[in-house]
Amino acid sequence: MPSLLELLPNSQRAGVYRTAIDTDEITAAAKTVGLDVFKLNLGAAQGKSGLLDRFAKALCFPTHFGKNWDAFKDCLSDLEWLDGKGWVVIVANAQNFADKHEQEFTTAIEILTGAAAHWRALKKPFWIIIQAQASWDLAVPKMVSD
Repeated sequence: MPSLLELLPNSQRAGVYRTAIDTDEITAAAKTVGLDVFKLNLGAAQGKSGLLDRFAKALCFPTHFGKNWDAFKDCLSDLEWLDGKGWVVIVANAQNFADKHEQEFTTAIEILTGAAAHWRALKKPFWIIIQAQASWDLAVPKMVSD
């Protein structure tokens, strides 16, 4: 089982994962290997617009961001304004959001998974790490490390 320091720079392993690993531990490892870290909290987000607003703010989307699913996909597949070696996006309180807005959460996960695949093809790590209790039955693979 690889450590976070081995796992995070590996663009071929990057994607959408759930974990109970401490946010500070993930952040420290990501910064150590030169990845940019972004954090967002979906706890008080309401519906699609709340989710999109939180991602737009956390990832500094351009002002022309259209606040719809197509624009979300386009921005996630561009990220030129971030100009990083790779990115780690840590999402807190996703279960609260998903419980109330299941369809919006599912759509977002699909788009985020597609964006991760796009960056994987370009050999740039793009991680979406969903902070989750072990008991949450989320259809997203679990991130494991030493």
